[in-house]
Amino acid sequence: MNRHFARLALLLALPALHAEAAAPKGHPLFDAAFTEGYQVRVEDLDYRFYAQTIGELELPTGQLVACDPLVSCDGPFIQAVPKGRYPLQLAIARIGDDERVAFARIVFAPGPATRWEMALVKGQDPATLAPDEFFGYGVDSGTGGFMDAAALRSYEARRNQEGEAFDERLFAELDKTYQHTRSWYLLPTDAGNVAFFSSGYGDGAYPSYFGYDADGRLVAVVTDFLLVPER
Repeated sequence: MNRHFARLALLLALPALHAEAAAPKGHPLFDAAFTEGYQVRVEDLDYRFYAQTIGELELPTGQLVACDPLVSCDGPFIQAVPKGRYPLQLAIARIGDDERVAFARIVFAPGPATRWEMALVKGQDPATLAPDEFFGYGVDSGTGGFMDAAALRSYEARRNQEGEAFDERLFAELDKTYQHTRSWYLLPTDAGNVAFFSSGYGDGAYPSYFGYDADGRLVAVVTDFLLVPER
């Protein structure tokens, strides 16, 4: 077994906290969790946050995909995003001696979001959801990701062509950033890059949300790894 997956398998075997479904209109921590030193107490546990900027995500077409890039990816979100290069951040939560990736965020513009809307792919209708349900992507490798649809096509073509050798190089890059419970990597392609990052307590289904400011401008997109229960 690859060392990266072996470590993940051990970590994912640890008991996980119960994670409730995120509210369809967003979560009170989507902005606050990226503030250095922010802390909150939920269900008798203290969560202390800090943000880590892992680089810039390149979006040449503005068709954003969020998925588990080591397993499978659906199509891009219906909502287009601005083309360009944007900061990619992870909100790390300290819970006692443990640290986990709680949220992943792409920042499109400065300022806080005043409204959050669930990110949807073609064929998803939020009107069909019960109050405690959401649309999100499945994770089966302990890894989430962001990428442009063009970068996804390039990545999948290379992976299919090069096979196991490609995966070994990819896992070696993830090993370079590995810290207890998590790692990340930005893989360059000929059409943007593909971001890989560990997903909270590991496998599951995780929603993403678009954040808009008071003027209706898109300021961020966040994936919630459901680490922190709703208060």
